[in-house]
Amino acid sequence: KRLDSARAASQPSEAEVARLAELAKEIKALGKRVGEGEKKVGAADATLASLQEQVLAVGGIKLRAQKSKVETLGEQVSGLQQAVTKAEVGLESKTAAQAKLEASLSKQQAAAEGLERQVRELEEGLKKLEDDAFEVHERFKACEQEKALKEEALRALE
Repeated sequence: KRLDSARAASQPSEAEVARLAELAKEIKALGKRVGEGEKKVGAADATLASLQEQVLAVGGIKLRAQKSKVETLGEQVSGLQQAVTKAEVGLESKTAAQAKLEASLSKQQAAAEGLERQVRELEEGLKKLEDDAFEVHERFKACEQEKALKEEALRALE
């Protein structure tokens, strides 16, 4: 019983069968209309091609040459536009690189100035140390001379 009722439930109703038949007729009618439309489009394309040939035939060789020239110039303009775009991109890239280099150069100059200042300070410190060493050396010589004199005096007393 269940199997029979399931089969009955799965079968389309008469209304559904009628609707399917109606849709099939509509699809067939639309298919014919599409076929007719395609024929009309094909005929229009053939007519258009014929008319274009007639226009070219009326103008003859001169019209064909001008048309070719226009196409060639269009291609050249397109190529030039691409070259200009490429050049603009290159310019932007080079400008950015230049700005980076200038910033780096500025940093390097500041670092160099700092190092030069440190070198000057170290040279000044070295000069002071040399002056101090010279003074100590001079005092040492004076002490040596005084020592020599005192030793002589001591020997004389003996």
